[in-house]
Amino acid sequence: MDVNLTKELLGEDLEADLAEWAVEDGSTVAEGQVIASLETSKLVNELLAPTAGVITFKKAAGDLVELDETIATID
Repeated sequence: MDVNLTKELLGEDLEADLAEWAVEDGSTVAEGQVIASLETSKLVNELLAPTAGVITFKKAAGDLVELDETIATID
């Protein structure tokens, strides 16, 4: 399953800074677990795992990511 940035996470912004990963690449995550922190011009938001599985990062901490961009996959 792709993990994408949604409008709900970004608010009025169209991009965010992937501030940090809260888990390790390749680790097993639980549904609803905090996996990353995102910073926009107005807020800091936590990204939750939409499903359980093994996470593979597609973006690095510090990367600028855009609306609907895939930042990780969970299989």
